[in-house]
Amino acid sequence: MKHLILLSILLASPVAGSITGQEEAASPAPAEDAIMLRLRDGGILWGSIVGHDEESITFHRLDNGGTVKLRWPFLDPREEEGLRLRFGYVESGVEELMVDADRLTLVDGTELVGLITERTADKLWLKTAEQRIPIPLARIAGPATIVQVPAFDIYTRDELYQKKITEMQSALMIEGPEAASAHFEVAQYAEALFDYEHAVEHYEACVRLDPEYQAESIDAILARAIEKRALQEQVDHIRQIDIWRARRHYDKAEEAIASFPTSYPDSPLMDDWNKMRDRVAKQQERDLREKVVRSWHHWTRRFAQTAARKMSYEEVMGYLDGGMSEDILTKVHEDMTEIAPDIQTDEVKRLFQEREGGKFRQASYGNGTWLLGETAARAQLEEPEKETDEPKDSAAAARKKLDDKIKRYLKNQELAKKAKAGAATDEEDPGAFWEGWPSSNRVYWVLAYYAENSGDLQVNKIRFRSCRECGGKGVRQVIFTGGAVSGAKTGEVLVPCPTCKTIAVVRMVRYR
Repeated sequence: MKHLILLSILLASPVAGSITGQEEAASPAPAEDAIMLRLRDGGILWGSIVGHDEESITFHRLDNGGTVKLRWPFLDPREEEGLRLRFGYVESGVEELMVDADRLTLVDGTELVGLITERTADKLWLKTAEQRIPIPLARIAGPATIVQVPAFDIYTRDELYQKKITEMQSALMIEGPEAASAHFEVAQYAEALFDYEHAVEHYEACVRLDPEYQAESIDAILARAIEKRALQEQVDHIRQIDIWRARRHYDKAEEAIASFPTSYPDSPLMDDWNKMRDRVAKQQERDLREKVVRSWHHWTRRFAQTAARKMSYEEVMGYLDGGMSEDILTKVHEDMTEIAPDIQTDEVKRLFQEREGGKFRQASYGNGTWLLGETAARAQLEEPEKETDEPKDSAAAARKKLDDKIKRYLKNQELAKKAKAGAATDEEDPGAFWEGWPSSNRVYWVLAYYAENSGDLQVNKIRFRSCRECGGKGVRQVIFTGGAVSGAKTGEVLVPCPTCKTIAVVRMVRYR
């Protein structure tokens, strides 16, 4: 908006000067050569374009005879795109060409990608850009699958160019506009390969065969291709950076980025080098942010499995008190150095803390919820609303009577525990319980505890479900029918639930 206000002020002046602050003089444009120039803020200008470069155009105004230098972003986007194409300022696409290839899995798990070019009775040959690899059939684990890979993984630049020539051969051999169109297509393909020698050759053929073909833009496009051809070695260097970026070999990309200013200190392509450096940095950070989340959750589970299967309950609790977080961060940092070799652990942790979105995961304390203690196990549990009215039917009255009885029992149990001051039974011994609990359940317990208490993960919600053994009561109702022994008791007796140890619920953690 600030730029648009500035633009409106400049254009409102009787004789508009350059936006860069330089006055420019020019003779009035003939009315018959005037064009309408649409601006990004919705305004229009009538006049003619008297100069242009990669940054801006110089426009001679018809209304007051003045000139103004307009940077490309000030123009309407469609206007900008059309003029850039007309003047040859549209850069060749740098998205890497992709081709079909064969992926083979060997019996040792190794994967090879290339193009199967020959088969014999006992082997096949796999072509890559560097070599042809003979592979014994006995080493192949299954049939080949078709995958998309960067073209330069399979073919050299000259091979790709020759394939295009073969494809377009019939159209290239005729005369006139159709042949010009074919040469223009091949020239653009050559530019996509950063092969400016052949690009210039085909652009020149296009002009020779049909001078009217792409008349408004062909001269500028050809001139820029010639300029790039003169700098082919430097162009190849920048292109190689982009190839390493596309293949996510950031160490090699950074090495090539660093060597360019040294190898070509006065290069006119420094702007292209800067753009490529920024592009690599942005993709590298995007990949880091994606990988840090995958890696963190991967190692969280791995260390939870190790702790649950190899450590006692006391050792696990000590490990969860900081050691597990440190081990996870160390491993995640190692993974991140594959993308950014110089990254520090503080930066890794920051990237993980800044994560946004992502799927939620869930872990449960299961039947080991009681290990947390009643206060922690039931924290954030919403108690049901108390009934204000007396139950109206006999069944409801019976339920209320039982609930009151359970509450009195649990209260008495709590008082008894405090009085005995830790005289726990063998069944309530955490170590014994942990040792006899299935390892898969222990893994989820460790995950839940780490997610809720480490501070590394984002807890979205704490959920509860009733203990299946006691139905969420915390106790079981046992009916004694008496016996042959004199004085044996009969009737209903409440006993602690052997599964939840009166906690009544299973605690679950939803996190990411």
